[in-house]
Amino acid sequence: MKRRQCLVWGWGLLSVGLSNGLLAKAWAADRAASAGKLVWRERALLGFGTTLWIKAAHENADQLEAALNATVKAIRHIERQMSLFDAESSISRLNRNGKLAHADRDLLSVLRLSQQIGTKSAGSFDISMQPLWQIWSQATEAHRLPSSKEVERAQRLVNLRALELTPTSVRLNAPGAALSLNGVAQGYASDRAREVLRNNGIRHALIDSGETTFIGQAPDALRWRLKIEDAIANPGKPDQVRAGSGPVLQSDGRAMATSSDAHTVFSTDRRHHHILDPRTGYSPQHWSSVTVLAPRCAMADALTKVFFMLPPSRIESECRRWGVDVVLQDKAGKWTSSSGAASLLHLG
Repeated sequence: MKRRQCLVWGWGLLSVGLSNGLLAKAWAADRAASAGKLVWRERALLGFGTTLWIKAAHENADQLEAALNATVKAIRHIERQMSLFDAESSISRLNRNGKLAHADRDLLSVLRLSQQIGTKSAGSFDISMQPLWQIWSQATEAHRLPSSKEVERAQRLVNLRALELTPTSVRLNAPGAALSLNGVAQGYASDRAREVLRNNGIRHALIDSGETTFIGQAPDALRWRLKIEDAIANPGKPDQVRAGSGPVLQSDGRAMATSSDAHTVFSTDRRHHHILDPRTGYSPQHWSSVTVLAPRCAMADALTKVFFMLPPSRIESECRRWGVDVVLQDKAGKWTSSSGAASLLHLG
């Protein structure tokens, strides 16, 4: 996953990357008068196979630097536990060896949350779907689609019940089982970053760990606002998305996470892409983009996949069931939202 980000001040454009290459854009003016004596600083770092970004403010520049240092340290720790881009991460070693005797508490926390969401979603979110990802990825590298038999064999390895957790250890109790936390780890990293910043006295920040969390207000002393990228391809250019037509979503303090079929695809028509239904082995066909607003970014991150599997008729009821709101773009390019997100959404 590759992303680009830029910062232009003066009623400028602040571009912040979202998961799987999706860009969000936070519109913010740098008005010193409204910002008071706050000092704003930024950090950019590579992690989880992409670019992560933090922007935060405090009256004391030294305290702000210390808070940013502590936040980067926390993110690096989570990456060492959960990133499949690191061959020596805890999750990579678990997939190789089938067990971890002394598992980290952050890893255990994410695994428990993933079990809960997997159960409540009836398997539409399942971290044991790594064998499916591998078969699709390998076929793509060979410039083909996997056969139905290959998909069926990989899908039979998807089994969240094979994951056994104790207070200190993890075990995979099925041959061929493998986990991926790519659908939740970046959201969890954003939650931990927000916690560390708050514990260090930071009252205003934007954290982009691939998914986005907010504290307080933007540099213009107004709410943070993000522009969701249009996921529909440019006519005649299936590897590019349409520019400038996505909606602006105003933050109400909740975290935001987005998944789309725009950038990591297994077929040029985007019928097959990286968001796979663990229950079928194939990509769902209702939506091109799903953004979830939730109190916790890890929850928002995971639920983008759950809502990707849902037909339009179930969106409102599932929002009430999970206590979240969503903004969605269908395959024809039409944007829609749950009733709770409608007042925050500006289609332009």
